[in-house]
Amino acid sequence: MIDEVRLAAAHDGEAELVVMLRFPNGGRARVPLDDVAARHLFDACGASEPDALLGRSWEPVRDALAAASARFLSSNPGDVP
Repeated sequence: MIDEVRLAAAHDGEAELVVMLRFPNGGRARVPLDDVAARHLFDACGASEPDALLGRSWEPVRDALAAASARFLSSNPGDVP
């Protein structure tokens, strides 16, 4: 589940949302989300502020990453995003 949410600066200086996931086995993972992934996560969770993400499942985070990555896929291999 989402255990912590904060804003951070990405390597390019852009803001990113960083969520900390806590798993049932005690493991933790820090996941940075760019603006596209963060928007998808907020929409998927019906959240309007970061604190509303706390306690949510990790699955929407996975889906947000997939949605953000999909913007770089092209049906034409010669296309460059």
